[in-house]
Amino acid sequence: MRVNRLFFVLLPFFLFVLLLSERAKAQKEVLPVVLEIPEIVAEVNGDKITKTDLAAECLRLHGMEELKDLVKKFLIQFECSRRNITITQQEINNEVERMAKAFKFSTQEWLDLLEKERGMTPEMYMEDIIRPILAIGKLAGSKMNITEEEIQREMNARYGAAVQVRQIVLGSRKDAEKIWSDLKTNPESFPSVAKNWSLDPASQPYGGLIHPIRRGTVNSEVEKIVFDLKAGEISPIVEWPAGQFLIFRCEQHLQPQNIDKEKVREQLITKIRDMKTRSTAEDVFHELQSRAQIEVVFGNPARMAQVPGVAAIVNGQNISQKYLSDVCLKRYGKNVLNDMISKLVVEQACRKQNIVITDADIDREIREMAIKYLPLRQDGSPNIERWMKMKTEESRMSSEVYRTNTVWPVLALKRLSRSLVQVTEEDIQRGFESNFGKKVRCLAIVFDLKDQRRAQEVWEMANRNRTSENFAQLAEKYSMDPKSRTSRGVIPPISRYSGQPTLENEAFGLLPNELSQIIQVDESWVILYCLGYDEPTITDINEVKTDLVADIFEKKQNIAVAKYYENLFNRAAIDNYLTGESRNPEIEKAIRKAETTQQTTEIK
Repeated sequence: MRVNRLFFVLLPFFLFVLLLSERAKAQKEVLPVVLEIPEIVAEVNGDKITKTDLAAECLRLHGMEELKDLVKKFLIQFECSRRNITITQQEINNEVERMAKAFKFSTQEWLDLLEKERGMTPEMYMEDIIRPILAIGKLAGSKMNITEEEIQREMNARYGAAVQVRQIVLGSRKDAEKIWSDLKTNPESFPSVAKNWSLDPASQPYGGLIHPIRRGTVNSEVEKIVFDLKAGEISPIVEWPAGQFLIFRCEQHLQPQNIDKEKVREQLITKIRDMKTRSTAEDVFHELQSRAQIEVVFGNPARMAQVPGVAAIVNGQNISQKYLSDVCLKRYGKNVLNDMISKLVVEQACRKQNIVITDADIDREIREMAIKYLPLRQDGSPNIERWMKMKTEESRMSSEVYRTNTVWPVLALKRLSRSLVQVTEEDIQRGFESNFGKKVRCLAIVFDLKDQRRAQEVWEMANRNRTSENFAQLAEKYSMDPKSRTSRGVIPPISRYSGQPTLENEAFGLLPNELSQIIQVDESWVILYCLGYDEPTITDINEVKTDLVADIFEKKQNIAVAKYYENLFNRAAIDNYLTGESRNPEIEKAIRKAETTQQTTEIK
């Protein structure tokens, strides 16, 4: 049974990978970062979080990754000093202005956007991103030169001729050969086969439809195969390095977009420079590391005992653990403190209800997640190792941090909110209709709510030529939703009880090849074109009732967990001395009550 699953992430934190700046000349001891942080950084319902607690948590979460960057920073500083390379503030300002212009912003708008969207202050951006880019460019010399050929190649990758294809991803050659044989006999079944058998979660709901493939954007073997296909043709089986097997069907060849290269030249150059900086930076670092003596002390308990207070030694010079801790505090302190406050709120609730989460409980939770979201091993056991590797790599955290900062809070909140979760017969019936009932296959064009005039114009163009191909072309040109635009309007089949009643009612009221009215869905205008209906695949609810109950319970539990945490947090008295934010619901309630009483008395 395939059902949608909701993931609840309690304590998100922003992990930022950066290139580091070249500023000062190498010194015997790296100078400390000057920080103005109080000894008590927060209070939560009377419990205090100290600066020492925060520093230790910042170091635990980010110390190792930050140390790698500090070593790179030290190597760049040393090499720039050795070669008398300097980066002036004017050079930095010019590069910031160039970057902003490439994305059609003023310099101030660009800096404001970075701070708002990525939490990166102008100082951090200039010193941690722009300065090292310029330093590495000077160290790399001619390797950073950009040719017209590279610009044209990037132009082709972004705006050139493309092939619209569908794909099916399979886990074994045996399965691939069986399905490929069936598809050669019945190529029109490709979308339904992709929906039922493909292992790719991104394209499966769209019948295998993926973003159009342009030259230079994919593996060269895949590129050659898809560009050689004619519309409707099925590709040979392509073996992918990850042990997967791919089959493609060509939908159509798309002509290059009519874009003036000169108008997007700066964006193309910025993209190429970013790619070159990443690749060249690694070459520069490898060369510098090959000539350097580097010893990482942090994370090695035996060596830390021998040289206390030292995080690393580079060319005989120390990077102190205090400096590393201060850098982590400066860069991540506010975000980490927010996470610590959130976790402490949950810990307090658990203490109050005598709930204890053991290591064995965490092990069981991880095991259950591996069973739910990964294929079982050949012997039928859950692939826990693969799950842990996948989660730690994608979040760039250690297994210990993943257990304590992700699994523990979610498990604790599940225990706290358990009594709030009930699955009713009505829930089961709705779940059955949503997952296995009749579905409407539609194309969709999505517009911003303030763009009602454009929506009306496109609706009239669709109405004048009511064909699926015309509608698909309009979707590709006008839809503001990236998925519906790149898929030429294709969206997953619409079912009952999907959470969008307006959309559902409109879709289920359409006949095949009929155009909907313009409807408002959340903050968007939507036009639908009905392709037809998929009839129910299962009619007896008892066949899938057990799975339905489990799935509905999980979804309702996720909602209950989120609401429970929100209520906990809203009731908590919190003073955050780093941000200056303070809230005490009980005092605020008392003040409001006193003000109401005073106003009533004055009226009398």
